[in-house]
Amino acid sequence: MILPHPRSLAASLAVAFLLLGSCNRHLGEPAAAPQLYEISSAMGVDTAAPSITSMEATIQPYATKLEAVMNRVLAEVETPLLKGQPESNLGNWTADLLALAAHDLFPEYELAFAVQNYGGLRVSEIGAGPLLVSEIYGLMPFDNELVLVEVTGADLRAFVTHTLLDGGWPVSANLRAERQGTEVTMTVDGKPVDDTQTYYIAAPDYVANGGSDSAMLVGKRQISSGKMIRDLLIEYAGKSQGPISVGSDGQRIKISNQ
Repeated sequence: MILPHPRSLAASLAVAFLLLGSCNRHLGEPAAAPQLYEISSAMGVDTAAPSITSMEATIQPYATKLEAVMNRVLAEVETPLLKGQPESNLGNWTADLLALAAHDLFPEYELAFAVQNYGGLRVSEIGAGPLLVSEIYGLMPFDNELVLVEVTGADLRAFVTHTLLDGGWPVSANLRAERQGTEVTMTVDGKPVDDTQTYYIAAPDYVANGGSDSAMLVGKRQISSGKMIRDLLIEYAGKSQGPISVGSDGQRIKISNQ
C-alpha cells in the first residue's frame, strides 16, 4: 500500500483551505510566491514517522484478514479452464454453475438456460491447481446480480441470435444453438423454441438491462435473486465434488460462416 508523504499531505491540506477561504472574496495578486515541491519516485517515505507507523499498525489486522479470505482454496482444478469463442470450458463451467445456482434460487420457475456475456469473463485462463477465492474475483470483478428474465420464445430467439452474431457467449448445457451463415437454429432441453411460449433465462442484471447490446431484453420482467454472481461462483465452486475437469466439445454453440 502506498501512503502519502506527510509533507505532500500537509501541502494538499493547505491548498484545500486556501481554496475554501477564497470562495467569497476577490482574488488579487499573490502576496508571496508559492513554494513548490518536486515529487518523484525517488522521494522516500519516512516509515519511522509516528503517523506512518500508526497507520501501518491500524491497517495490518485488516490486511491479514483479507489475505486469509482471498487465499482460501475452493477446489482443485484438474484441467486448465480456458476462455474462448464460440464455446470454451471456462465459459461452460461458469454458465453451468450459474444454472445450478438459478435452480436453487428460483425453484418455482423452469429455467430455460443460464448465460454469461463473453466480455464479463475477465481472465483468459484459470490454471490447474488450487482454485483460490482471489481467482474468482479476477474472473468476475463486477458487482452484477444474477436475475431471472421472463421472455417469449421470440424474445429468446432474438437474444440467442444476438449472442451468436457476437461470436458466441457462455451458456449452460440445456441450450443448443447453431448459426450457419444467416441461418440460426436452437433448442432448449432438446425441444425447438416455441415463439409463443414463456421462458426464463438466468443472466447478469447487466445483460438483462440491455448491456452488451442486449436491447431485446430491456423492459422484460425480472426476478431478483439478491445474489452477486461472483459470490455465487465462489459458493458453488466450493461445492465441487472432486477435481474440476470441464470439457468443451463444441456442441452447445456452433458457428459457421458457410
